[in-house]
Amino acid sequence: MHHRAYFSVAAVTAAAFVISGCSGGANSDASATTDTVNMSLTTDPSSFDPTLARGADDYTVAPLLFDTLLRKDDGGALVGGLASKWEAIDASNYSLQIRGDAKCSDGTPITPTVVAASLGRFASPETGSSGRSLAFGAAKPTFAADDASGTVKVTLSAGWSDFLTGLALPQSAIVCPAGLADLKGLSAGTVQGAFSGPYTLKSAQPAVKYEFALRDDYSAWPAFSKPLEGTPAKNLVFTPISEYSTIATQLLAGSLDIGGVADENVARFKDNDGFTQQSAANNTTYILFNERPGTAFADKPDLRKAVAQTIDPKAFSDIISDSRGKPILSVGSENIKCVNTDTSLITPLDPAAAAKVLAGVKIRIVGTTFLTEGNEYVAEALRKAGADVDVKSLDNGAWSALTGKGGTDWDINVQGDNNLMGTLPSSLLRVMGPPAESGGRNKTGAVNDEGYAALTAGMNAVDADEQCAAFKKAQASFLKRVDAVPLATLPFVTVAAKGFSIRQFGEYMDPATIRINK
Repeated sequence: MHHRAYFSVAAVTAAAFVISGCSGGANSDASATTDTVNMSLTTDPSSFDPTLARGADDYTVAPLLFDTLLRKDDGGALVGGLASKWEAIDASNYSLQIRGDAKCSDGTPITPTVVAASLGRFASPETGSSGRSLAFGAAKPTFAADDASGTVKVTLSAGWSDFLTGLALPQSAIVCPAGLADLKGLSAGTVQGAFSGPYTLKSAQPAVKYEFALRDDYSAWPAFSKPLEGTPAKNLVFTPISEYSTIATQLLAGSLDIGGVADENVARFKDNDGFTQQSAANNTTYILFNERPGTAFADKPDLRKAVAQTIDPKAFSDIISDSRGKPILSVGSENIKCVNTDTSLITPLDPAAAAKVLAGVKIRIVGTTFLTEGNEYVAEALRKAGADVDVKSLDNGAWSALTGKGGTDWDINVQGDNNLMGTLPSSLLRVMGPPAESGGRNKTGAVNDEGYAALTAGMNAVDADEQCAAFKKAQASFLKRVDAVPLATLPFVTVAAKGFSIRQFGEYMDPATIRINK
């Protein structure tokens, strides 16, 4: 049976890249030279405006077109992108030196004024960026640009210790003045002067392919602690493909150089010495309840508990990952600092007790098509408990738009979590804090004042133990309230054919590090 999973095949941090082909890839002849890399997406990007990126495919293309101030490096460290130096004065005050050689794709210098204008739009609640609360929390930022000294000073109205990490998010990428002057064209990818990154969008054919061209004038490559080897591709070609089995087949047939698999198709690359493999398991899955007035679970913790009593995380994990994942005890994986390890906080399975509560309850389930079989498992478990269930599996873009806007059109969301930052607050903000309709990441609609106060206290803490204690209090709060039901990790494998490479930083995959080594 083919098990599908949510995350984008070529997504940053989430989806694993597979660089391969018959015995290599579309460019598999080790003696041949090429300037093109062929890759896969799961679906069409929803927008080429990085600030509005929401889905995994958006997170893949944004770093190619737009540079961030900081980038991820090995060991959880940060390295300069458009910023050459940076300083955290305290949790509320930061200073960044902007490198002097960076230019937009139309030749416009990327000055502190350009940076501050782009960050100001990113930070504005009216913009509605899903990354805003990750970078700033609930704080209001102020940006002061000084072109003479080349610096941008940032002041937050409240402390948020993840601010610098937030500047490595795709959504925080710098949009050049031409893009800010034409937001409609920016979203469509048609403003050629909008780009601050290494590539420009050459052509876009939805459902067919997207072509990117390397800029001849680009020189702002990061100085990673371990230098990149090889040559950047002059051309990147993305093809939307929605099935892992199809992606694996095309990789092995030589039609693709890069792709990704997370289910039983991983075994198709086992013991093949024509490939190198990397694995990442920070991606998690969990059930989120819609607690807005008018939904089935609003003000009904006993009903939410009953759902938790019916769902077996191990069975769910086996279905979505071909038994490669493992159950989790929070919304983050065991690899993330300060994650819950207290099994007593997890609602134990008790289908018989759940049936007494769920009988006849109407429940609408939504999830992404890359978790279709997991969605169906959840639906069937609830039906066995007597619930009247409707389940819909939507493509990534439609699913993200539906669950990310608020509203009362769903009751349960089977969430696939791309933790781009690799931090616990990134996932905790899905279940507490400002709701999606107010510019936050919280899809449940329930702020959870106690939990969010603990999360905020942790983000203001300097001492590591104090921060973890606060984060564990926040986790205990949402688990006791049953705002979410932890399910499982979804491991991805990165496979690189001879002649190609891409850099993985811990659990984070950076598409702008794709190199040709022939």
